Amino acid sequence: MATIFRPLAILTTLLLIITGCDRLAVQDNLDDVEYELVDQFGDPVNFPRSFEGKVMLVGYVYTHCPDICPMITYNMRDVQREIDKNDDFLLVSVSFDPDRDTPEVLYTYAENYRLDQDNWRLLTGERSEIEAMLEKLRISTVKTPTRFTDDNTPIYFIDHTDKITLIDKYGQIRRTYLGSEVNSKEVVEDVRALLKE
Repeated sequence: MATIFRPLAILTTLLLIITGCDRLAVQDNLDDVEYELVDQFGDPVNFPRSFEGKVMLVGYVYTHCPDICPMITYNMRDVQREIDKNDDFLLVSVSFDPDRDTPEVLYTYAENYRLDQDNWRLLTGERSEIEAMLEKLRISTVKTPTRFTDDNTPIYFIDHTDKITLIDKYGQIRRTYLGSEVNSKEVVEDVRALLKE
């Protein structure tokens, strides 16, 4: 009886090994989309075309976020610090709060988090462009009701998908991670693998 199940056990083991090796399989691609955005320096960005030929690690944040976004930013920063300077690697943070996250606000955010902005772009833009991009990248957001301070400043929060996306040099989505709890060593390994392709 044991000999009958042995080939099945071997086949199952082989499938698990193959699946494990295939963790960077193409999940989707961005070759049919363009999003006109602006970075923290006020420079126009056509995403993803402006970054063709670069491996990108993309996170989704907003600067008024009290919890998950800082963790996502710190985790991405850990990855950046582990990878030697490489012109083919870029970190991207996309704000889904364009009403408050102007380029100037994003620049200050980057400075406050001590991000190396040589290869990190923080993006904002028109709400329609941001929403179309988030839909393509499967990021959901839900804004809480807005209240106002005495000086009429709006206060609200945004619940959102906790995700980081790894995109290869050809605009193909190769892997997604839980942004707030990602294993930076694993991400570094994946980025290095894509840089060699």
